[in-house]
Amino acid sequence: MWCIYFLLCVLLPICIPVPEAAVVLWGTGRIGSAGTFILGVAGSVLGLAVMHTFSSLIAGRILRGRKEKRQLAWLQQATGQYGSLVLGVLLIVPLVSDEVLCAGAAFLKISLPRFLNIGIIAKIISVGMVVFSGSLGALCGLKHWQIIAGEVLLMLAASMCLRRFRKGGQSRYERIHTDCGR
Repeated sequence: MWCIYFLLCVLLPICIPVPEAAVVLWGTGRIGSAGTFILGVAGSVLGLAVMHTFSSLIAGRILRGRKEKRQLAWLQQATGQYGSLVLGVLLIVPLVSDEVLCAGAAFLKISLPRFLNIGIIAKIISVGMVVFSGSLGALCGLKHWQIIAGEVLLMLAASMCLRRFRKGGQSRYERIHTDCGR
C-alpha cells in the first residue's frame, strides 16, 4: 500500500485528475496518519518537480514569437509581486489543478528551486490539513471546516509577515525589465 500511495501522490500533479484530498484520505485509511503525511508530501513535491521540469522544456518552444512574449509579460505583470503567494494558495486550495499551476510557473519563469520551496510549504499545509484536521478538531472541539479555515488564515498571515519583514524594500518583480519588442 505504501508504494501505491506514494506513486499516486507523485502522479497527482502530473496526470491524475483526482482531488488530492481523496487520495490522502484513502492513504490515511490504509497507512495511517504519519505515513500518509510523510509519503504524501514527498510524493507530491516530487511530482511537482517532474511536472515543472517537463513544462519548462515545453515552454521554451511555445514562447518563441513576439505575441507570446507580450502575453507572458502581461501575465507576469498581472500576478505581480504576489505571484508566489497566489501560487502557494492555489497549491493548497483546489481551485486550479496542480498540472496547470506547474505549467504556469514554468511560463512565468519561476525557477525550480523557488517553485519547490513554495510547493513544499503548500503541500505540508494541504496534506497536513487533510490528514490531521479530524484528530485536531476532535481534540479542540472544532468542526473539520473550522480547522481548515483556521489553517488557511494562519498560512496567509505567515506569508504576509514574511513579506513585510523581508530584506530590501523593493520587490524583485519591480526590478524586472521585460522588453517585449514593442
